[in-house]
Amino acid sequence: MAITLSTFVKLPKSQKIIMLVVILAVIAGLYVYLFYLPAAAEIEKKKVDLGKLETQLRELRTVAENMKRFQADSAKLRGEVELALAQLPTTKEIPSLLANISNLGKEAGLEFILFRPTPEVTQEFLVLIPVEIKVKGTYPDVAIFFDKVRKMPRIVNISGVSMEGAKEVFGRWEITTSCTATTFKFVEKVTTDLPKDKKVEDKKGVLPGKK
Repeated sequence: MAITLSTFVKLPKSQKIIMLVVILAVIAGLYVYLFYLPAAAEIEKKKVDLGKLETQLRELRTVAENMKRFQADSAKLRGEVELALAQLPTTKEIPSLLANISNLGKEAGLEFILFRPTPEVTQEFLVLIPVEIKVKGTYPDVAIFFDKVRKMPRIVNISGVSMEGAKEVFGRWEITTSCTATTFKFVEKVTTDLPKDKKVEDKKGVLPGKK
């Protein structure tokens, strides 16, 4: 039954209050159902999305910090490799390097008994070039020689040092010192494959060994 304004006015106060409460409850229920609940669900979804974004942001920041550290470490390592490369002799420099080692020994006052390059030892990236050395002289002379070799601009390692036969000669004690001086060079890869569509000819246009 529809209630008009005049009818509502004539109702007892208690009924008016009950009707107003019912109307307000209906309005509140509609508001909650139509506006609050959808908005609350959307807010909760946004909170979840925000949490995921914050997690991704933290991960990206961690990756960025690690990347900076990696780049710094990479630059440092690159510099160390370049420095090491500068200290390794090239193939062309090996003969003069060995001659320099011999000259340093003579400058230190040593007498060379043996200076013999031994077969090269190829490793994964390096070629070891050892030289057997035996010299005669005083202990201070040997120490000076080793120090001069250590200060060479190219890397030369002294290993397998042994001393024997100490004897006094003209008021000074001489010893015979044996050791191995090893220098290094990078493995040089030589391409031997020839293009299939070309022939290698000498200046006369004939392959070597053919007439």
